[in-house]
Amino acid sequence: MLHLTIGNALIGVVEGLLIAWLFKLPKKRCLLLLIPANYFSTWVGGFFGQSWLVVQLPITLNNGWTWFWILVGITYCMTLVLEWPFIAWCFRGDEKWKSKSIKATLISQTASYVVVFGWYWIASGTTLYTQMHVVPLADIPFPPEVRVYFISPVDGNVYEKTSSAELAQKRWELHSLHKGDRLFVRPNSNGNGWDLMALLNGKDQRELKIGMQVVAAPDPRSLITDPPQYQATNMNFGEVAKLGDASKSPWQCWIGFWAVNGLEAENRDTKEKIHFSYETPFGMWYIRNGIQLPSDKVLFQLGWDQIPSPSTHVGQGAAEPLSHRRLARGGAAEGFGQRHVDVGWVPPPIDPLREAAERLPPLHNVRARRASRPG
Repeated sequence: MLHLTIGNALIGVVEGLLIAWLFKLPKKRCLLLLIPANYFSTWVGGFFGQSWLVVQLPITLNNGWTWFWILVGITYCMTLVLEWPFIAWCFRGDEKWKSKSIKATLISQTASYVVVFGWYWIASGTTLYTQMHVVPLADIPFPPEVRVYFISPVDGNVYEKTSSAELAQKRWELHSLHKGDRLFVRPNSNGNGWDLMALLNGKDQRELKIGMQVVAAPDPRSLITDPPQYQATNMNFGEVAKLGDASKSPWQCWIGFWAVNGLEAENRDTKEKIHFSYETPFGMWYIRNGIQLPSDKVLFQLGWDQIPSPSTHVGQGAAEPLSHRRLARGGAAEGFGQRHVDVGWVPPPIDPLREAAERLPPLHNVRARRASRPG
């Protein structure tokens, strides 16, 4: 964090020189006060704004952009309040110290805040909102043959959600306690379909349903390791697996490790490219557990407690193309997790959630996992 180390000192120097020049004050006094003032406001404001306030807010995909701008305003006001005493001390001995210090605070902090905001804007990932359109989940329905299995962040049990059911139904008692736990599928040892499994604590595998006669999309990494290896949620990134007929789609999707890497997609026929992510000073949402469905939708997990997270249309024909850049949230209000509150995505942590999606045309089941971008 360059801004938190060297950057604060540089901003303090600029603010000090600006105030000294505008109000004809001693440069040394202003510099000695404004440099520590910047460190003070950054650390106190950062602790309050990021370590406490942001975590308390009901931030979700649907309201995240509004909260972003509200927090921009809050942090600006906090900067004025926290640095004003230091600036007021620059005017000690002046009869008009109060009015002058308020004026100096507004001028110097507005100027520096614009610079700092621009710096963070360039370094942040905001394309989740600036290049995508958040719509109700009903506008991007799951195909009727798709079933989604996921671990509830509230009770740690496994639930099933279909497009026809209003609420998710609990299927298995799992009592998962770790946010890195997730679901995955593996080939049945008898060659009889697929087994739905839970990965607990990054190593313990528990059988949930054996021998499902389904079309499944196993973890790409498990196909190149012997014996197959399965990673916990936070390390489950990379190339997005394609389920069934999705293998014929011209779209190729990747999920990056860092929040700012987000999700990228490229159409090999048209060369069209899409990228979106969310990482700002006020929080970040990592993307994990991605899978491209036969209907050319991408289902993935965003953040910690989003189930199963936004889905995006990919491809052509009757399905809505990815170029339409639409996202929808699947949370408690949409019937995912009948017993948990609409918790939303809480920044800034990284250990995402867990989930698996299964597709079911007549007797087909599909499950969703995360993936990662090569390189």
